[in-house]
Amino acid sequence: MRRKEPLEVDSNWKHPLPMPMPFQPVCVTQLEAIEQISLLPNQPRVFMWTDEERHCINGWEFLASVRQGVPPQGIEAELNAWMEQYPDAWLAVDLRDGIMPPSTTTPIEQFLSSIPRQVIVIVSSDSQSEVWPNWSLPTM
Repeated sequence: MRRKEPLEVDSNWKHPLPMPMPFQPVCVTQLEAIEQISLLPNQPRVFMWTDEERHCINGWEFLASVRQGVPPQGIEAELNAWMEQYPDAWLAVDLRDGIMPPSTTTPIEQFLSSIPRQVIVIVSSDSQSEVWPNWSLPTM
């Protein structure tokens, strides 16, 4: 028998991902990102895609997400060049409050899902309320 009432579908992720994977960004707060990375047996090289170098998390390298006078195509070209230069590095995308979001030609959710790289989306608070799954390493 078919159900007549609509299914309750929540737009948020119910379960975390144990690790960031290519084409599947994960979402964390700054503190959660630092904690999760510190638990990894091999520390990845992390570049923070943010609007200003001073917004980088300590120990992470800077990658400009916006530049005055540079169109989104130029920012994306810089990101592509970065991916070729650093094939094993992780990308941390800064979407915290007060930070200018990356300049992209497509919506940010779609753009980040097209990146064949480990992508960590950094948010200000409540990383479980975003369009990406939360990153949570399994506890042993």
